[in-house]
Order: sequence, then structure tokens, then C-alpha cells
Amino acid sequence: MSEKDASPTKKFSHDPYVRSVLKDPARTAELLRLASRKNNNLAQFLATVNLDTLQEISGAFSDTVSHGDGDLAFTVKIASDEPKQAELLVGIIEEHKSYPEAGIIPQLVKYWFQIMVRNQKNIPTIAVVLYNGKEPWHIEKEVMFPNYPEYYHKIGLPFLLELIDVSDIFEDNEIPQISPKIALALVALKYVFNGEKLKKHLKAAMAGLKALPREEAEEFLFQTFVYLKQWFNGDAKEQFKMDFKKCSEVYGYKSIAEVEEEELAEKIAQRDRNWIKAMINLGDSNEKIAAVSNYPEEIIQKIRESS
Repeated sequence: MSEKDASPTKKFSHDPYVRSVLKDPARTAELLRLASRKNNNLAQFLATVNLDTLQEISGAFSDTVSHGDGDLAFTVKIASDEPKQAELLVGIIEEHKSYPEAGIIPQLVKYWFQIMVRNQKNIPTIAVVLYNGKEPWHIEKEVMFPNYPEYYHKIGLPFLLELIDVSDIFEDNEIPQISPKIALALVALKYVFNGEKLKKHLKAAMAGLKALPREEAEEFLFQTFVYLKQWFNGDAKEQFKMDFKKCSEVYGYKSIAEVEEEELAEKIAQRDRNWIKAMINLGDSNEKIAAVSNYPEEIIQKIRESS
């Protein structure tokens, strides 16, 4: 795959995939633990809290007015033997970026105010940016009001800010030791801009899914396929399909080719339904529509009843 094929200017569904993976507090907890091995600040933070108490703030990314529109948000309790202190909450805003973004600071401040101040009684907050872009990014050097005179640069952020670069979280030989969904997601995010490494390491990550119930594993693999397939074109895409087809035969999961076939079939079926509805609206009988469309009359009747 060429550098052009992996251009980050294309539109892909990074955020929905990241949300689907990290919405589960247990997986976010695992991500934080993995990242803290090389991030001393995160390690200090985790030493103060009980990650078993991590809870999602429901709908944090969907409604700016009542919640805020960050990717995900959680609360977690302080780790303490003292009952009163153990009930204290800390907020976590989890934001994903696939490229360095100059406006990240005011964006996170807005999320913090809407999610934490309005809805969580202004609890101390950690903003975690999960980054899987191609270029190095050091957002900790930014200030809250960079366009103002230097005097105002002293104003601090209303939260602690930590950057987690996916490329630094794990080594490739650690894949078998990471839980199945996190392993597959981290490989997908880490190598989404590098087709050769993606194909090289994805099979090892997929193998871990065998430990999950089949339906759960298949659903997650489907989500991963939908996320990744858009990065492959031409011969590289065909080879990628074949690699997944082989894995599908071994593990019993859908291949990218099957996913694409299903998507195409659904588009064709929806087109046919729309066409049949148009004929119904024109007053054509089921018999006439069946003769033209080759659909059984009982199917046409069901479409008629649902219109």
C-alpha cells in the first residue's frame, strides 16, 4: 500500500470504532494500565484510584448542551481505606485523535465544562487523548490561551491532560498477552496507516478472539473489518481480502469480501424496496409488480403493509 493510499485526509470512521472498543469500562481500564507502563503521570494517577469502580457517563459524546460531545467520559472512585475519601469521584474525559489538532485545548475545555461542571459537580478531571496519527504530537506544551500575551499563559488548564500515543502502548510480541478486543483494536489503530505491518500483525491479534463467545467475536471482527477495509485499494485490497478469507475459514468469521457482499446486497434490496413502493403508490397491483420485479406477491404485500 502506497503512502498516498494511506492518506489521513480521507474520511474514515475512527471515532465510532474507538468508542465501540472503549465504551466498556473494563477495556478502558486495561488501556490505561497498559499505557501507564511508559507514562509515569498516568501511573501516578492510577495509584490514586480504584479502576474497578470505573463507570461510563452515559451519552457524554452525543449532546453538547446536557452532556458535552467528547468521545467518552467516565467517573472513578479514589482508592482509600477511609470510607469518606473512597467515595470521592474523579472524572475521565477520553478523546480520540487520528491527527494533531491545533484546537484540542479549547475543545477539551468545552467538554470538561459540559460533562463535568454541569453534570458531575465539578470533580477533578483527567483528560486523556488517545492518539494514533502518523506524526509525533506533544500537546502538553500547549497553553490554554496561546493567542494572548505571555502573561495569560500562566492560566492553567482546569484538568490534568495526558496524551496516550497508540504506537507506544505495546510491543508487537505482547499481543498474545493482551485481552482479545483490546489487542485487535490496538493493532488496528497502531497500523491503520501502514498496510504491510497491519497485515503482518492482525492475524496474531485475531487469534485471541477464539477465546470469546462466537457471536461476540464475530460482531467485533465485523466492526474491525468495516473500520479497516477502506484503507486498501487495488491489489493490496484484494490481498487483504484473501488474508481475511483464510482467517475466516480457520476461525469461522466473516471475511472482508463477505462483508462487502452483504453491504452490496442490502443496497440492492433497499433499491428494490423503494422501487416496489413507488409502483404501489402509483396504484399497481401485487400481481403486476410481481410480474415486473420477479418478487413473490407475499413479499410485495408485506412491503405494501409496511408503507
